[in-house]
Amino acid sequence: MKRSVLRIGCAVLSLSAAAGLLASCSLLPPASPLPDSKPAQAEEAPGTAAASLDDGKLRILYSNGSNGGNTVLCGNTVLYQAAGSETVYLVPDTLTGTVRYYLRQWSDPGTPTGRATALCDRSGKEILTFDRAYDAALTGSLLVLTAPEQMAYAPCNNHAAGDCRVIDLATGEELAVPENAYGCSIAGSYLAFEVCNVPADYVPENEWGDDLPLYCAVQVQDRQGEVVYQAELSGLSSFYASSSDSSAPTDWLVVSHYNEDGTMDADSLYNPTTGEELTGYQQYTGAGTVSLYNNGRYQLVDLVSTEQSAVLCEYDQPIRYYVPGAAVTEPDASTPEMAGRYLFHDLLTGEEKDLYDANTDDATLAIYAVDGTVRVFDLQTGVLLTDTTIDPVENQVRTHIYPEGNGWAWVEQDDNDNYDAAAIHICGPDGIHKTLDPAKLNETYNYYSPLLSTEDGIYFYGCYNGPGSSWLYDVLDSDGDVVVSGLRTCAGYYANSVNGLPEGVFAAVKGFESGWMDLTGQWLYAESIFASSNDEMDNGFF
Repeated sequence: MKRSVLRIGCAVLSLSAAAGLLASCSLLPPASPLPDSKPAQAEEAPGTAAASLDDGKLRILYSNGSNGGNTVLCGNTVLYQAAGSETVYLVPDTLTGTVRYYLRQWSDPGTPTGRATALCDRSGKEILTFDRAYDAALTGSLLVLTAPEQMAYAPCNNHAAGDCRVIDLATGEELAVPENAYGCSIAGSYLAFEVCNVPADYVPENEWGDDLPLYCAVQVQDRQGEVVYQAELSGLSSFYASSSDSSAPTDWLVVSHYNEDGTMDADSLYNPTTGEELTGYQQYTGAGTVSLYNNGRYQLVDLVSTEQSAVLCEYDQPIRYYVPGAAVTEPDASTPEMAGRYLFHDLLTGEEKDLYDANTDDATLAIYAVDGTVRVFDLQTGVLLTDTTIDPVENQVRTHIYPEGNGWAWVEQDDNDNYDAAAIHICGPDGIHKTLDPAKLNETYNYYSPLLSTEDGIYFYGCYNGPGSSWLYDVLDSDGDVVVSGLRTCAGYYANSVNGLPEGVFAAVKGFESGWMDLTGQWLYAESIFASSNDEMDNGFF
């Protein structure tokens, strides 16, 4: 399929192009003082750090237990330290996954909504500012702004003109938007709007406004404002593709349909570039494919390899995962022995395998078959990264497999119904297979879970009772040996996420410092937890 990709020019907006956009801007507040930060060394392992942040990427170090107070860095340079009342987040390009901008929202009593917004680039320069609050999404050169208050339960209830705007960052042009639009998605060179035509005398049937879908519609138009598609009783949803999935469809829209009683109907797919529409959309299955359900059959459909969609295969069972050359379906779980099970289909050889479990991360698919086979595939290419076997434990009742990147998988086997692991296996490339004894780990740790992977293997954390009522964490390698100890918290980023860290680096808090640490125990970047207005630990802030 032809894929229309819009690209951002290298130059920032000229003054003449930006003048109209910035006419309603308010002055930015002065930046908060930068935190007391340092690329520090931890006590465990003095010496050269194993990794570096000096890669020119935008990242955010999230503050303790709050959405505010975050620190923005480009490489190892601090760009901005937000106040506790500010909202700061990265704005990735949904086409490429690259991040060149971040967004700030802050309190400003002089604005109509009491909040103001700025879009900032990799140098910290404010590219655009607005005298109201906006959320932002970037697709190619098109910046979509939507009013965050419209993310409430009924986003179409109180919207007004200006709640949704589309700006081309390459030219400074602001594109035409329907007055009643409250959301926008980009599909190739087309703009798809969610609109709501609520009558002036509208009175909701109940306090939740459950009848509002009756007035919702989807309208697709080109850059000049010419309408090419409309669907009443409809809204837009997304493919939920990973930011690292370069083959995700970019010309297609997921259109959600409602019945007249407000209940959900089946979703469909629409391609404004070709005019093709497909019914029965189920889910995005990866590598440019989707699953459709029609006439009692589930179809695996390729959306990106040809000009028109192509059916690769079809089954009686829902299709959950796909990699080039293989698909995974989920059998009917009406019988207890099939609950949680999957079926693996090799599309090249016709081989089928009953699976205990299957799972994906941003980059890989991992399967564990009833015959003991453990395989890890690259999601984009279908290349087999890991191929080994695991014997079942006595009285095995279930097994869970978790891909951890770099071809590694974490496998837990249970011999009872309490989800207590009887054995843990770490499987990786070149037939590497290590077994951990949960009984031994339980002597020290209350619980444990994978943290991150490198080419050398999986690293995991163990949590134990510290002084008083506190919790402490150790980081252990694939052999169960401690490499970093005594952390107040630790968490890994997804390997290919927008806010990803260099290999072998994780977020941690130790003592009174919070930041990013490597597996030698050294800080690559750290700041005092007192730089934030929120000093209580919260495991969710990473």
